[in-house]
Amino acid sequence: MTSAFTERSHAVLYRKYRPKPCSMVINKILEFLKEKKKTPFISAVDVACGSGQSTPVLGEYFDSVLGCDISEAQINEATKTNTAPNIKYCVADAEHIPIADNSVDLVTCSQAAHWLDIPAFCKEVDRTLKPFGCLAIYSRLRNGQKFLHENAQIAAKLTDVFMKFRYDTLKDYWEFPVKIHDDIYTQDLQIHFSDCQRHIVDEHSDLSLSELIGYLETVSAYQNYHKEHPEDDILKDLQDKYVQITFNFV
Repeated sequence: MTSAFTERSHAVLYRKYRPKPCSMVINKILEFLKEKKKTPFISAVDVACGSGQSTPVLGEYFDSVLGCDISEAQINEATKTNTAPNIKYCVADAEHIPIADNSVDLVTCSQAAHWLDIPAFCKEVDRTLKPFGCLAIYSRLRNGQKFLHENAQIAAKLTDVFMKFRYDTLKDYWEFPVKIHDDIYTQDLQIHFSDCQRHIVDEHSDLSLSELIGYLETVSAYQNYHKEHPEDDILKDLQDKYVQITFNFV
C-alpha cells in the first residue's frame, strides 16, 4: 500500500476537501448486500479510509464500523471529527486488517483500491468476511469530469482548462496506480471473486471554486509536482483562469 497520503498537512487537506460518497453509490452497495444476506447488518470495515469520508456513512447502516488506514495522520484527522459510538478507527493497512476471521458483513474501499497490493488484499477479504459477505470497491472517475454552466461555451472552456491542467501540467506526476483508476478498474486490478457486479453512477457535484482548488491540492500528482516545484503556484494560476473565463467571457 502507498504512503503517498501519510503526511499530516496532506491529511488535514483530505479531511477538509475530500467529498463523501454519494447516496446512490451507498444504496447500490446495500442493495447488493441485501441480495446475499438478511438484515440486520452487524459489522463493516472501511479500508484505506483516509480521514473518514466513507466510514461515517456506513455507520448509519451497521451496528459497528471500523475504519483503517496506513497513515496515522489520516486516522488522527478521522478521529477528531468522530462522534458516533459505533465507529472506531485504527492505523492498519488493507492487507492486514486487525479483525477476526469471518467477522464482518461488508468490506469497502473508496477511491484507493488502485494503491493496494490486490492479491494480498483479496486474501485478507476472504479471511475477514462472513459467509455471503461482500466487498465493495468504488471511486470517482476523473477522466469523465465536465463542468456545468448555464452558458455552454463557458462550460466547455472551463472543462478544457481542467483537462489541460490534469493531462498537460500534471502529466509527468501521475503514478502508475492512477492509470488503473482511470481505466475504471477494468484492467490490472485482479479481483478474483466470481460473483461481481459493476455499476457506473452519474453523479453531479456542486463545488465552489475554492472547494475545487482545495480538492485538487489533495491529489497525488499535485503533491508530487509541488514537492519538485515548490515555487510554482499552479493552483493559483488555475484559479485565475477560471475567474477570467467566468467573469470576462466574450
